[in-house]
Amino acid sequence: MRLVAALIAFLCAAPAMAQIEFDYAERLDTRFGEIHAVGSDFQFTLWHNQEPLPLPEDARWFVQWYAQSEAGFDWVLVSHHHGGNSCGGGASYVLRVGADGVAQSQPISDCDGWFVEIRTEGDVIELDRTDTNILVPLVTLRWQGDAYSETFHYAPPEEAAGSGADVTRWVGALGSDILEDGSERARFAGAMQIWEMQELWTRLLVGGEVMQVGDWVIATGCQPHACGLEMGAIGLRVNDGAVAAIIRSSGDPDRVFGLGEDAAFSVRRLRIGLNDRCWGN
Repeated sequence: MRLVAALIAFLCAAPAMAQIEFDYAERLDTRFGEIHAVGSDFQFTLWHNQEPLPLPEDARWFVQWYAQSEAGFDWVLVSHHHGGNSCGGGASYVLRVGADGVAQSQPISDCDGWFVEIRTEGDVIELDRTDTNILVPLVTLRWQGDAYSETFHYAPPEEAAGSGADVTRWVGALGSDILEDGSERARFAGAMQIWEMQELWTRLLVGGEVMQVGDWVIATGCQPHACGLEMGAIGLRVNDGAVAAIIRSSGDPDRVFGLGEDAAFSVRRLRIGLNDRCWGN
């Protein structure tokens, strides 16, 4: 029941989800021996005492988190990565370290989101992570014995946001934050489909803060590892809550939504664009 209550409290909390600050150690002493990385450069293996574990050998290994269980074993969260700044080259694993050896969870991709909470009770561990689907604010990974599951928590429908303070609240945030909000997705639903919002969100992940310019609140950005190729602009008009958006893909015509062709939005989004190399003039 404590696990359930903690999850309910988390889902009802403020929408901002802070990433857990993990350790990045190469060794850890558990009650049942040492977990440590062995190797050089980016060819490391992960060992338990004097035995290598059946895990990938093509990257750096780190011990990130540790907890003792009253069920007679220890929990350890480990991760590996190729060392670049893109996802897809690594994963995380939960280890269950006991007197009879080490069991490991399924790999947890480093492209799916980041961990925001870990809970344990007896022989159960639950990890909450974010997701790259803007309709899924939270995914819960659960491991107990031989049972492993992933539960996707979908955002409930919300009423569309309004004008005035409902618009200016985003000043200083990231442009992608806007589309992570259910009331904003309801607002933009009159101008674009949810899959188009998803594409726009992806193209706002790298960029500056939301700014107010005149009667518009605007942000621009680009897709990670594709800046200059995949870009987005998003705008909200303060006085009436009207929306504007542009999705730009290199070599294709701009996809324009809402008041995206309105001169006031167009000029302003170019003035505060990510940079001239991405957006041009």
